[in-house]
Amino acid sequence: MNNPVDRIIDNIPANLFRNLLEQMDAAFSKAVKFTGEKFQPPEKTFMLGQARHAFCEEGFRAAAENVGLNAVSATTEPVGGRYSLIRHQGIHLIRGNIQVHCGPPRATRFRKEWALVNSWIDPLQLDLFSSVPEPSSDKLCAMLVVSADKKSGDSSLPAFVGLGIPHSDLSSWAFLEPLSKLLGRYNYAETNSHTQEVAEIGIKDLAIPRLKNRSRTD
Repeated sequence: MNNPVDRIIDNIPANLFRNLLEQMDAAFSKAVKFTGEKFQPPEKTFMLGQARHAFCEEGFRAAAENVGLNAVSATTEPVGGRYSLIRHQGIHLIRGNIQVHCGPPRATRFRKEWALVNSWIDPLQLDLFSSVPEPSSDKLCAMLVVSADKKSGDSSLPAFVGLGIPHSDLSSWAFLEPLSKLLGRYNYAETNSHTQEVAEIGIKDLAIPRLKNRSRTD
């Protein structure tokens, strides 16, 4: 299956995204409480971003563990940082950095490396005089996109929580949708599947064999 969104819906349980919504809300709330108790302005403003990052990383892994998926804290190359990674059925889910918009994430080295596996999503510019090998579609990279709106006045909740599938060069999103809307796709797929099953059963039930009428002369 080469549609990246369908691949996610078919292989990643909807409960992961429900958990991620809850965990990101909780992470923002905990960050506000923690910095309010530990720091004073202006340090509190600076540390709020750091606390959000830490609690979102923690919540990201917890959401995976809650639904039985594997989550690791991978080491960057060169060594110097860590990032959370969820892997399942060839799908690799990481976090974008928290920002005030929903544009492409900061192009760190590890995000660049993971985005490269999405080369198969981008259209190939074929050379008429040479063959270009088609990129493998075995892997897919998706990112949890979370934004914080400084103008909203409520710093205890994220402004946006969604799923993004980046182009291989991280220049833009091939797909970006709020998790609430993505969960609606799961409900639609489940309802349509159930309707199809009922329709098929109904057709079978109506297929009643009929006896051929005998002629009166028999």
